[in-house]
Amino acid sequence: MINKVKSFLKKYELLDENKTFIVGFSGGYDSMCMLDILHRISQKTPFRLIALHLNHNWRGREAEIEQENCERYCKEKNIEFYTETLPDGVPKTETAAREKRHEFFKKCFKKYNADGLFLAHTKSDNTETILYRLTKGTGVKGLCGIPEKTCLPNYKPCTIYRPLMSFSRKDIMRYCTVNKLVPNNDSSNFDTKYARNFLRHQIISELKNLNPKIDDVILNLSKIAISEQNIIKEYLDKIRKDITSSGHILTQKFINLSQDVQRKIIFDFLIEKNLDYDSKKVDEIYEFINKNAKYKSGKTLSLTKDLWLFVSKEKICTIDDLEPVKTEDEITITKCGSYNFHNHIFTIEKYTASSAPEYPRASEKKAFVFLEDNFNLTLRTRLHGDIIQPFGMQGTMKLKKLFINKGLEKFKRDDILLLCKKSEVLWAAGVCLSEKLRAQNLPSHILTVTKQV
Repeated sequence: MINKVKSFLKKYELLDENKTFIVGFSGGYDSMCMLDILHRISQKTPFRLIALHLNHNWRGREAEIEQENCERYCKEKNIEFYTETLPDGVPKTETAAREKRHEFFKKCFKKYNADGLFLAHTKSDNTETILYRLTKGTGVKGLCGIPEKTCLPNYKPCTIYRPLMSFSRKDIMRYCTVNKLVPNNDSSNFDTKYARNFLRHQIISELKNLNPKIDDVILNLSKIAISEQNIIKEYLDKIRKDITSSGHILTQKFINLSQDVQRKIIFDFLIEKNLDYDSKKVDEIYEFINKNAKYKSGKTLSLTKDLWLFVSKEKICTIDDLEPVKTEDEITITKCGSYNFHNHIFTIEKYTASSAPEYPRASEKKAFVFLEDNFNLTLRTRLHGDIIQPFGMQGTMKLKKLFINKGLEKFKRDDILLLCKKSEVLWAAGVCLSEKLRAQNLPSHILTVTKQV
């Protein structure tokens, strides 16, 4: 086993005395075997090892004893050891535990300026993972199993290495026995209310009656799935270049793709965003996109509490802040000057040139206007009942209808600055100027809006 792990380290160019590695160390059979092997190798190639132990605080004194055993082992081997205990109140679920471990590893990676994180997953873990994903309907991607090298979720600087992926749980236990190691034996590993334990003790044990080498069979299946995924990725990368612009997907090009390609792109999107990627979620997003692909102003679908999918006739993108803070405060504008409002600077100044300017397009946040003397206006965001007489039109219309006609996304409408006279909008900054501010000859004033830096 030592030679195989050493070959793994050579493969990824990790045999370097200048490198520092953090090691996930629960003290169980897998992590103790891995730490012991890495420690033996480091005696000849003295890279730095720090064993990390996170006490999830689920099992009281039993967990404390396990923590003490980990510390004792590291002290005997002269291995650096760092531990933390989670506070009371953390939900006792597999998901919460995984998230807290990721946070812990990220913190330690920064603390020790590490070059990588070692985790002790085995090919037996790979079998459990793939079977679990099959129950969730995660598709071909789920068959790829546990990679031997990847990045910590949501933290790419931290590379994860798994040097035990070619070993079974029996191999690990044999190593611990031969080398007289005394690992922790977490009692929760036998509680079948947890999905992985149920698979391990109830399902996989039965599968091994059919094929004792089920771990090898599934590991080979995962290698095939990875190869096919790489082929698909090469093909899809070319498609993505054609259907994207300025960081978003062009809706009409997307819906013209085949149904299978659309679903695959959605599937990859869910993985990229670290969201649940089962077939039900893919179906939901696929139907939402195709149902709303003709809406000019767009529709939104909640993906998480702070992430939405936006779909309009023009584009498909995600929104991190769907609901801008809606305020009803306003500023009175009675004279020239600059005014700070909602992270913007509104400026009104006299027009002093002797020749008339060209009127800017509505999308530009600058307008040349004519105002009567002693103007008394307000600067605010939209309110119910607002109306406007768009430039070049004879009658007024509701501001809401104007926004719809302009294809302005709903989530942006409350952030538009409005220069108003009571309930009538004279300028929707960056969107539309009122006919009532038209200067027949020379304008009297210049209006501008800029974002505060």
